[in-house]
Amino acid sequence: MIFSVTCIRSIALINSHGCSLKRQINRRISVESKTKAVRNCKMGKVLLVEDNTNAVKKIVRYIDNISADLEVHSVSEAGEALQYAKANDVSLFILDIQLEDYKGTSLAKQLRELPEYKYTPIIFETALAGEELSAYRDVKCYSFLVKPFDEEEFAAAFRDALGLSKQMSQQAKTIQIEQKQFILEYVTQDIAYIEAFGKKLVIHTSSRLSGIKEDTISGYTLSGLLALLDDPAFVQCHKSYVVNKSHIEKIDKSERKIFLKGFTDTIPIGNKYQAELWG
Repeated sequence: MIFSVTCIRSIALINSHGCSLKRQINRRISVESKTKAVRNCKMGKVLLVEDNTNAVKKIVRYIDNISADLEVHSVSEAGEALQYAKANDVSLFILDIQLEDYKGTSLAKQLRELPEYKYTPIIFETALAGEELSAYRDVKCYSFLVKPFDEEEFAAAFRDALGLSKQMSQQAKTIQIEQKQFILEYVTQDIAYIEAFGKKLVIHTSSRLSGIKEDTISGYTLSGLLALLDDPAFVQCHKSYVVNKSHIEKIDKSERKIFLKGFTDTIPIGNKYQAELWG
């Protein structure tokens, strides 16, 4: 039996004469895991960042013709776009490079700095054809539309990007941690850090859907869990701590402390572990 870390389930197992196993399960599900949420609900949000009203109307019409199930949110300023992206789960970005208040490529770079949007598809649109190379190289955009583009051109790029977004969401990497009566399942990118506490480990997670949570597990060592994760984003920074580098907000070298996004507690850095972090 597999438990999502965002679900609270109590289980009683009753063996009847060794022949049948009855299970009484009382569930209080707060939030489904990110992967299951994508599979069981409509496609996530599309964020359109465009300051030309006519262009917005045209693109929204194109998207509606592709699928009526998609939720499109449009903004005209980069600051508003960044704020919306941080507060919502965006599956696809459409960015105008030539915004009045900001360059679309600069906005894309800021989005790429957020762990959840490191690989999210971005479609750029612009009237300046010479900017494709910079966009592809600097922010790894998925596609590029040069204005004026027609509905057929837009639909081809949009469908490809949408398909990639769905595939990435459904293939979010997870790990399963077996305990005595259940198995915990984690989306690895949601794990911010792991703390050794006596003979137990505390797994601290942070995601937009379920917020900041922690689980205490037994039967694992830090090195064993690090091997199970098998992800270069996770590094041991102290004899009692493993941290996910994508959740790091800043590192105080003088105080040898790590500050994580959304967490008030700081993570210590041990002498023997400094080299990997500094690198």
